[in-house]
Amino acid sequence: MVEERFEPLDLYVDAAFTQAEFYGAWQKSLGRTVRRFLISEHNEPIAYFQLVTYPLFFGKNYLYAPYGPVSKVPLSKELLSFLREQILKIAQSENAVFVRLDFTPAPYDPLLLKEFFTKSPRATYRSANFQPRAEWFLGLDKTENELLMAMHEKTRYSIRLAERKGVTSEIIGADFGKYFDSFYDLMCETAKRDGFHLHEKEYYKNIFQSVNSQNAFLSVAKYQDRILAVNLIIVYGKTAHYVFGGLANAERNLMSAYAAQWAAICHAKTLGCAHYNFGGVAVGKTYKGWGGLTAFKQKFGGMQIVHADFYDVVANRFWYLVYCFIKTIKNL
Repeated sequence: MVEERFEPLDLYVDAAFTQAEFYGAWQKSLGRTVRRFLISEHNEPIAYFQLVTYPLFFGKNYLYAPYGPVSKVPLSKELLSFLREQILKIAQSENAVFVRLDFTPAPYDPLLLKEFFTKSPRATYRSANFQPRAEWFLGLDKTENELLMAMHEKTRYSIRLAERKGVTSEIIGADFGKYFDSFYDLMCETAKRDGFHLHEKEYYKNIFQSVNSQNAFLSVAKYQDRILAVNLIIVYGKTAHYVFGGLANAERNLMSAYAAQWAAICHAKTLGCAHYNFGGVAVGKTYKGWGGLTAFKQKFGGMQIVHADFYDVVANRFWYLVYCFIKTIKNL
């Protein structure tokens, strides 16, 4: 377990923020156990991974490395064998049913991974605890006008319509707490409207208390001093990640969602970010109900980034099969 410097960006410049220390702190605020590890060779780090413990039925649990391990070297058989051996020991010490790995960056040789790990059944992919298998990235190496021209015409029109209607956008880089109540109220409206579940309120409050101008900003869209949209953007490495966003039910015809996203994209450019990550999008049949959200993101232009499949280290075969069976039934 790591007590020294833990920085996945040292190994991979586009590592996901879900392997950063501050993400682990957010998980701890929910009462989850978080442990960080590194693998080194000749006293040099070659892989980092952060494991979060999640509860299962009958007092069982499992561990998950969101978009990790992060490595800078090709995954040799020797490294994979060592990784499996160590993770199995961790699972046994934590009395975990299994450990889910989320190798990044992709792609990896699936035949090689199957030699050492169990490929996760597709029915177990869908969970609020697991990171999506595909995300939508927008490259920021163009001018603002070029970005606009590369968008779907309806998205470009919506951004301009919001401006004509008097919607204003503001970037907030400090005093995040001042906007928390508005953010959370809008998140609740959005969750009720779109049919998804939220974390506990304290989880989001903890995030607002822990972020700062070095790793985050808010994009706030207003109309006549009424806040209609608030987006939280996390900056990690050269990527700005759209993490959470709330949109008011009222006056959606003002296109404030488009205004807030466009302001965030422009600000990410000024920060020197190379990418703007809109987050998860639907891929195959795994993420039912994501069609509208996926279309919204894709119309800003950009490309889909597909992550590797999940792979598990199984510590208790019986309870693992029970878990997979229950997930399969729920997905029917």
